[in-house]
Amino acid sequence: MAVSFQDSEITAGWEEILGKDKYRLMFADIAASYPEKRSIYVPYEDIDSYNTDLAMYFLDNPDKCLNKGKDVVKASLPPAWDKNDTVNLRITNLPRDAKVEVRHLRAKHLGKLVAVEGLARKATTVKPRMTRALFRCSRCGAEIWENQRGVLMREPLMCSNPDGSCNKQATQFELDAKASVYTDTQKIEIQESPEGLRGGAQPERITGFVEDDIAGIITAGNRITINGIIRSAEKHDRDKSTVFEIFMDVLSVEFQEHEYDEIQITEEDELRILEMSRDPRLFENIIASISPTIHGMNEVKSAIALQLFGGCNKEMDDGTAIRGDMHVLLVGDPGVAKSQVLRYMSMLAPRGIYASGKSASAAGLTAAAVKDEFGDGRWTLEAGALVLADKGLACIDELDKMTPQDRSSLHEAMESQRISVAKAGITATLQCRCSMLAAANPKYGRFETDGTSITKQIDLPPALMSRFDLIFVLTDKPNAKMDRELTSHILNVHRRGQVRQIGEEAPLVVGVDIKKIKDETRSIKPVYEQEMMRKYVAYSKRIVPVMTDETMETIEKNYLGIRAMGAGENDSVPITARQLEAYVRLSEASARMRLSRTVEAEDAARSVHLVEYYLGRIFASAGGQWDIDMMMADHSKKEREVLKESDELSIIQSIIDKYGTSDGVSEEEMISHAMNEGMPEEKTRKKLKQMIGDGSLYNPRNGYYKRA
Repeated sequence: MAVSFQDSEITAGWEEILGKDKYRLMFADIAASYPEKRSIYVPYEDIDSYNTDLAMYFLDNPDKCLNKGKDVVKASLPPAWDKNDTVNLRITNLPRDAKVEVRHLRAKHLGKLVAVEGLARKATTVKPRMTRALFRCSRCGAEIWENQRGVLMREPLMCSNPDGSCNKQATQFELDAKASVYTDTQKIEIQESPEGLRGGAQPERITGFVEDDIAGIITAGNRITINGIIRSAEKHDRDKSTVFEIFMDVLSVEFQEHEYDEIQITEEDELRILEMSRDPRLFENIIASISPTIHGMNEVKSAIALQLFGGCNKEMDDGTAIRGDMHVLLVGDPGVAKSQVLRYMSMLAPRGIYASGKSASAAGLTAAAVKDEFGDGRWTLEAGALVLADKGLACIDELDKMTPQDRSSLHEAMESQRISVAKAGITATLQCRCSMLAAANPKYGRFETDGTSITKQIDLPPALMSRFDLIFVLTDKPNAKMDRELTSHILNVHRRGQVRQIGEEAPLVVGVDIKKIKDETRSIKPVYEQEMMRKYVAYSKRIVPVMTDETMETIEKNYLGIRAMGAGENDSVPITARQLEAYVRLSEASARMRLSRTVEAEDAARSVHLVEYYLGRIFASAGGQWDIDMMMADHSKKEREVLKESDELSIIQSIIDKYGTSDGVSEEEMISHAMNEGMPEEKTRKKLKQMIGDGSLYNPRNGYYKRA
């Protein structure tokens, strides 16, 4: 049975709570710095520690309790305080049982104090709202104050002047807009956090009105908790309706200070997490928990597991930011389960967003400018998929199917981890500090590993490709051993699925041993449950590991060794500084996975293995020489040499055609004209000798050259 409180008891409670020393200091601070500071913030636990029943009563009757609290606040201000200067009373840190998801808001919550977590999807500009309007009677000039609630203006019904003769007659009133009292107001729209949505549910939204000194502190993309009172508003239809819209009168706003604040980690969870981190098979178990229904792909799963934990974002002394988030690209033949991996990771990641490049536009990925239905119809920014995935994982399928204009919006988002928007008169910068897991198909249906540049097989520009830390090629080549293992795995997956559908209580199936099937297909079950994995990843983000001297030496030795492969006659660039940063990020992620404060040699070895694996699979050309330009440029070194040969050939042929006589062109004249075309003398002699050897030129007489 709910406990009821008299007004005097509520007032006494507020006097006791606000009489503490910390609130006296707040009052003194407000008196000294008004109007910059004009709010008293009371944590809910202060009310709860005074009287638990009163705290519960407060959640059910917030308007009544707040009004009594405001009276106590007014009485606590200095005697010289102007009574027209209002001080707000704001409640923060509501308990967990007062937190309600947007989709679970019902009629029973109307008039109650609740907390809603989510993403700020839209935020309008701050506008003044009239709270007390001053009207003057057009007959007798009497001043009438009218309190305003909501959006529609309320006028006095009659003149209140007792001396006038107009108080019982219909009269007109003139608004004194200048003398009226205003407060700042901002309309925001909160969307459910994507990590709370499973199974492709559509995120629900709620509108909130933020007033006075907390208006203007929210921008699109912020992860916030809003504490406020749920109200109802009649729909503005021509006919009156019995169906009402709901909105929130926001009392206070709490910004999430730490990553994954919305994931609750209990003491029991923490003990389990620390126990998991000490398991010598931790890395193997985590890989086994990533999409276990997909056979093999251990290197890919290793990279995705490390991407989940991520490196450390760093800010240098000069303000330069170095990203710690990793970007991984999967390129492969159709049917190798790329999309399945992406969808699984979007569900597993604590903050995962899935989008298909074929259907996503630049506005849908970054930010869209939309017209606000409220007020004067101004344009506001609506956060896109990458902004919603801030400090999480953005999974983008069919990256190659995006239009060039849409893809160009990803460049800044991937490297600088922010999105600059200039749309509909709005210029803004939004944060998108997320990792990207993308998938693309080969342009010609299947991937060729014959030394051809990747950029020629994938419809992606080199500038975008170079921003990925790791690129994996997933080919589907017939192989008797692999095909047998894959066939067995897929059939076992289906068989385990059939057994799970039957259930434990189902009648026995003749000729089938259900227990035996479950035991034999145990490897398909994840070692760690998804919820536990999310908590483990969220916990690991608190750690910032530091590289040891041994780790630095391991990475430096490997990187310089690969760079040295391109020196000398090879004259190719096998690896660049971007891959060096990938080494560091992978090593940091490996240390975080172990909840280690230091990046050890084993972490460096793991990163070295992955980088060498993907470089070896992609960049090993026909001659076995690594060439990063196969990804980062339009032509590999081998292809550039072929083009160069072609250019030199055409120069020699054009000189003979232009200056040749019946005897051809002399060697001295040939060298002179070739040097004018930019070909060195030694190169010209070598090319002439080569063309004589292959029969494309001949010597009509000694020292002269002519086309065959």
